[in-house]
Amino acid sequence: MARSVHDSAPNEYARVLRGLPALHPDGTRVGEYEQQRMFMMASFISAAVDHHSADWTDYTSASSPYLPLTVSSRSYSAPDAHVPAYMLANARGPIPDERLAAAVRAALPLTTDIFARPSLGLPEMGVWSCADCDYIADPWNLDVDERVVLADYLGVGDDSGVKLFDGGVVRIDLANPWLFMRVMDCLGWTHYANHLRAECIIFWFPSPVSAYKSAPGLWWDEDALGRRQAFKPLRYEIEALEKTGQYQFRMWKAKKMLSIAKQGIRAARYHLTRWRRNAVSARVTLVCDMFDAGRDIVDTGRALVARMDDEGSDPERLRWQESRDTHRALRREWEGRREVWSSMYLGV
Repeated sequence: MARSVHDSAPNEYARVLRGLPALHPDGTRVGEYEQQRMFMMASFISAAVDHHSADWTDYTSASSPYLPLTVSSRSYSAPDAHVPAYMLANARGPIPDERLAAAVRAALPLTTDIFARPSLGLPEMGVWSCADCDYIADPWNLDVDERVVLADYLGVGDDSGVKLFDGGVVRIDLANPWLFMRVMDCLGWTHYANHLRAECIIFWFPSPVSAYKSAPGLWWDEDALGRRQAFKPLRYEIEALEKTGQYQFRMWKAKKMLSIAKQGIRAARYHLTRWRRNAVSARVTLVCDMFDAGRDIVDTGRALVARMDDEGSDPERLRWQESRDTHRALRREWEGRREVWSSMYLGV
């Protein structure tokens, strides 16, 4: 059973709290100064051991320091868990932007997947051909343009992936089959890039120097769009879409940061509430022990003041107060950023 301060306190404790005069053992009233001291200390003790936690600073009734999980169809362990949901919602096929996909189809109508490695579809002799034109990449006889392309990536010399044979014939070195396939990828993707350049599209792909760590990608060549009069309306539309996309990404980022701040504040308040409850229980124990030992109200109050001074420098309390203040500052910062970004997007 929890101990009660009122059960352990002397009779004067309840009297002075009700505004009644305290009495000496012989029944006479104490002096006015002593009465004020006892009233102040009794009021202080009563406030210090108050269990009415709803009035505490940073009080929370949460039973856990963590925010409840929201219903979601996506797992945090999914490979696309880091991608904003609005991006996934707009993703349709390998090229999510329909205008970009249409331009790719116009440039390479017979090519089904420009991102696929050209080397994966090589015939037995290793000769790669473009489905949309008569270009052929022959690894047994590289032309001058192909040599220049490979030299840009691999340099020149014995370890460049190509070899010079009699008659001036340059072939891809077969000593490293993985490099051979990457070189054929490079030639095929370079050819695709030439097709796409006519539609004002930049196509990039990983270097053949080493194993791939990224996939090919493409986007509009904004400089080319600006130079060609027929493409200017498209450029204006793309700029508007990019502005919207930038705003959406900023709002997504702000939402994530505010969620982190909210979680941090909740955790700090939870731990501060728990610390406060433990501190109040320890204060009650101290006060009851002193009253049971026959100590008066003033001495007990002084001991309680000293204890609460020590609580002010408690490492656990300071740690969670700092965490609370840090996450509150984070929340203010990102609320401000969100407001500024919204104003920029709306033009107000």
